[in-house]
Amino acid sequence: MELVSDFKTYLSSIEPPAEEVSAAKTAHLEVREIVRTDPESKEAHKETFLSGSYARSTAINDINDVDVICILDIDRYSTQAEVVLAWVEAILAKHYDNPKRQGRSIGVKAKNGVWLDIVPATPISADDGPLWIPDREAREWVQTHPRSQIAAATAKNKATNGFYVQVVKLLKAWRDRLPTESCRLKSYILEALIYATIGFPSSHAIAAVNVLEGIERSYGIYRNSGVVPVIPDPGYSSVNVAKRLSPEEFTDFMTQVKTAAATARKAFDDQNESSSRRLWRQLFGQNFG
Repeated sequence: MELVSDFKTYLSSIEPPAEEVSAAKTAHLEVREIVRTDPESKEAHKETFLSGSYARSTAINDINDVDVICILDIDRYSTQAEVVLAWVEAILAKHYDNPKRQGRSIGVKAKNGVWLDIVPATPISADDGPLWIPDREAREWVQTHPRSQIAAATAKNKATNGFYVQVVKLLKAWRDRLPTESCRLKSYILEALIYATIGFPSSHAIAAVNVLEGIERSYGIYRNSGVVPVIPDPGYSSVNVAKRLSPEEFTDFMTQVKTAAATARKAFDDQNESSSRRLWRQLFGQNFG
């Protein structure tokens, strides 16, 4: 059964609390102003904007982090990726305790406890187009297009009458309940898979079935194959969002998808409200319904 009311109630229960949304806004506005006005960065500063699940409205429960893209006027040909990260880290160290240099960003904890990931970037051509961002592990600059990621999510959500964002939240909640870390796919890879498989659903229930069966249909052949398929970025199709995923991690995830797809189909087809709810609870937990 579709259990429309149960899905709506469950979605409300996994929304980020209003106080966390407010705290995130305060924190990101502060760090953006710091980068804009600090004497060491203000000459290179061009613009900052939000990225990630917070910006795409797909965050659930606690807001774990807020991604801030910081566009800088720098020459990637003459400036090493590691050097830019070290420079931004030194700037933020003047304003935050213990900044953390990460793979492609500098992480800091705001005074109100919100974790911020500041991603330095420089335009490939136009400021509103694709960007180069530093990759510390690869020791090179890599391409991304966060504005287009947001635009793609917005367009997909409109095309699906609002189901896309809500189903991303539902399946993130399902993902978070999986038994091991190795099968809990990173959020943006999961979003890319949902983007490709959601179709044009008329309910949350059929959307969940569409996605889980669609992922299994498209990628089940890669289970235990030792190969990770290319999963295009919805906002920048030349980028493979799964390039860092190991074959073991993808197999672990796909094993969970196979079971979940079968359960979702049974729950959807079951015309008994009580037994259908029990099946949906296998996916989403006892708080469902």
